[in-house]
Amino acid sequence: MLNLWMLIINSAVRLWNKTMLGSQEEKILNSLMNVVSDRQQMLANNLTNVNTPGYGGRRDIDFASVMTDLKGATPGQRIDINRIIEKASFTDEAERPSYEKEMAAMFENQLKYVILTRINGHIYQHLEEATQAGRAG
Repeated sequence: MLNLWMLIINSAVRLWNKTMLGSQEEKILNSLMNVVSDRQQMLANNLTNVNTPGYGGRRDIDFASVMTDLKGATPGQRIDINRIIEKASFTDEAERPSYEKEMAAMFENQLKYVILTRINGHIYQHLEEATQAGRAG
């Protein structure tokens, strides 16, 4: 898990250094935000159906699988995040959702979202500062 977060941080640092819109790193960062958002919806659905009779197994998205697919994307390659999410989504028929497991997973997922939005915010802050400096110069 630490390696996955190192990839996110390294991508963010490269993006800060480039400060270019439309870069591969920016696409990856935005794709990760979409994955985290979709995963939160899936976990909320599990939580909603904890006591629903006949509800299938626990549904989730394998974040590590998404990271592997995104890491393998080559510069200029179109990232089909919907395909990546679909590939990484799974249902564990052997495991029923539980309040504890879903709440813990939602908390972890929320932390990922906060980190990604802060990275994204810093990127745009640097772009704004560069634009303001260009106007002043």
